Formats: sequence, structure tokens, C-alpha cells
Amino acid sequence: EAAAEFLNKAVKPVLVGGPKLRVAKASDAFVELADVSGYVFAAMPSAKGMVPEHHPHFIGTYWGA
Repeated sequence: EAAAEFLNKAVKPVLVGGPKLRVAKASDAFVELADVSGYVFAAMPSAKGMVPEHHPHFIGTYWGA
């Protein structure tokens, strides 16, 4: 609940998926979170192929800041 409250206050929240999605077997849950929340998401290079790049909320590969 606290996480949802924090994210809902964000101006442009973005979910970023990394290689830990594979370890946790959480790729489907990650995409479901994007669907339910309406947030866009990106994947780190090490997580490419773990999330569908054709998904309407997918914005690309996150190479770092």
C-alpha cells in the first residue's frame, strides 16, 4: 500500500525490469503490474527477452543514466 501511494504521487513513473526478474521468475508478474497500474516499463540489457517488446507499455531498453 505504501509503495502504491508513493508511485501514484510520481509525475511520470516508469518500471525498470532487470535480470532479477529471471531469478525470481517474475516476468509475468512484472508485465501484469504494468498492465494494472498503467505505468510504462523498460528492460535493462541483461533482461532483454524477458518482457515483451511489442507490449503497448514497453518504452525500450534502459542503458543507465
